[in-house]
Amino acid sequence: MKSFIAFSCFTCLLITYNDVQSQSSKKAQRPEPQGWYTGDMHVHRNCGTDSVTDVSQLKTMMEVNDLDVISVLADMGNGEVKFSEKDLMNVNGKPAAESSDNRIVNWDVEWHWDATYSQFAKQALGGHLVLLGLNNAKQIWEESPYRILDWGKKQNAVSGFAHMEYLNDSVQTKLNCCIPIDYPVEAAMGTINFISEDVFGATSPNNGTYYNDGAIDAYYKLLNCGFRLALVAGTDYPCNNYEPLGSLLTYVNVPEGKLTYQKWVEGIRQGKTVVSRNSHHEFLDLSVNDTKGPGDTILLDKTGGVNVSVTWSADQELSGTLEIVQNGKVIASLNDTLQTDSVAILAVNASFFQSGWICARRMSPTGHMVHTSAVYVSVKNKSVRASVADADYFISWINNIIASTKPGGDWNKYFPETYTSVSKRYAKALGVYKKIRKEAVAAASR
Repeated sequence: MKSFIAFSCFTCLLITYNDVQSQSSKKAQRPEPQGWYTGDMHVHRNCGTDSVTDVSQLKTMMEVNDLDVISVLADMGNGEVKFSEKDLMNVNGKPAAESSDNRIVNWDVEWHWDATYSQFAKQALGGHLVLLGLNNAKQIWEESPYRILDWGKKQNAVSGFAHMEYLNDSVQTKLNCCIPIDYPVEAAMGTINFISEDVFGATSPNNGTYYNDGAIDAYYKLLNCGFRLALVAGTDYPCNNYEPLGSLLTYVNVPEGKLTYQKWVEGIRQGKTVVSRNSHHEFLDLSVNDTKGPGDTILLDKTGGVNVSVTWSADQELSGTLEIVQNGKVIASLNDTLQTDSVAILAVNASFFQSGWICARRMSPTGHMVHTSAVYVSVKNKSVRASVADADYFISWINNIIASTKPGGDWNKYFPETYTSVSKRYAKALGVYKKIRKEAVAAASR
């Protein structure tokens, strides 16, 4: 096989890779190996209409994509999801009565006071939050999402921003219902565990157009700045025009013992996830040094290489490109057509001259269809500082928030009571990224 060497002058990181391989072998009936469990972490009983789906019906709907888990989210925000007061009472930290041994249904919450929804009395700027693993919930009005994240932390919730698919890889200056404006702020403050993509994923049945990979672009930037977050996905049913539960789904690794909702959510906290925008039809099994998978860390006491392999499996014939990504750059790829009785394997040796990360993805012409969370490589116990440009991106993002929320700014109206405290939080987050940028510059010069 050929060996390849790539040198990025921008980040001054040397990446070497060789021994790219592919092969076929028998696969299991499910595309994922044992110990991985499928779930839709973003499900509602309605989407603002008077039509309400019974939880028993939601459980039956799990069968379409053979889901192990669903998170039914009560609305603890503006109440767009109707009858939220009743739904919130179901959040108790226990599986719903409709659950069975192989179909776990659990109540949790989504918080949102959509910035552009003037039909509600109040609006908030920050975005939509999903909180998993709660013991209780109630409707809470706050001007900033960090107060909700603090509230959830007291219950040891696993929390993150939803609707990352609305991003377009540019600094956000215009608002819509769900833009996660505060996601880089709360990543810097250490209050979130994941980011999620939702709704239609790869395609939109409304107009036949394709969503971009904004969620993945944001994920890579966060990883390059040293933040360790899980990547998750859910349908936002029925706000996705009734696409089946699990059309977007999250695989979570729970390697030992009987599956419980608590274990599944804890796997998300630990970053042991793979997302699919192709329902329960394919899976990527990422392995580093034969023992580490998504969410794990490889410790290197000096610069060196790691062996990376990814196995692509499916329950139907599929064509696409299998890719291994290091610090946001594709270091190996394989175009293949997968049969239902075979797998494709891509393997590579990746060199690390400073701390970084590895992901794998299966690409179609419209973007990622399956994507793993990161495996982290720690060199000399240093933080990941893989990109000056990505630190600059978040500095620009937060500077835009600060300018727009100042008195006279277009977004100042969202903080009639808490502007002083919120502006201090934005300034603190800005300081975090400035420090990251300085350390990234120093790392690039070595």
